[in-house]
Amino acid sequence: MTREERTVHWATIIEQQAASNMSGTAWCRENHINPTGFYRWRRKLTKHEPHSGFIELRSAWNCDSGTEIRIRLGEKLSIEVARGFDPFTLRSVVETLYNSSPCSV
Repeated sequence: MTREERTVHWATIIEQQAASNMSGTAWCRENHINPTGFYRWRRKLTKHEPHSGFIELRSAWNCDSGTEIRIRLGEKLSIEVARGFDPFTLRSVVETLYNSSPCSV
């Protein structure tokens, strides 16, 4: 197996675990995956991902209009939030999407 094939193989395993909503250890046990290798590859694959922060967006238009914020990142991801959204929930959703995808958006 080439280095690229191993990387794709482990990225798929890590994505499956993340989608399972199980802990890494429990998922590895259930799927007969060596947890040491799993965590090593997960660190290795997430280590090279760029980290991004959040900035506050303020509308230049009428603030009382209930304007939504729409963020479109390519064809794969679109986020819409209404006025009064919970920024901690948004951050959690974005981090979950980002960490569960082996490809960048």
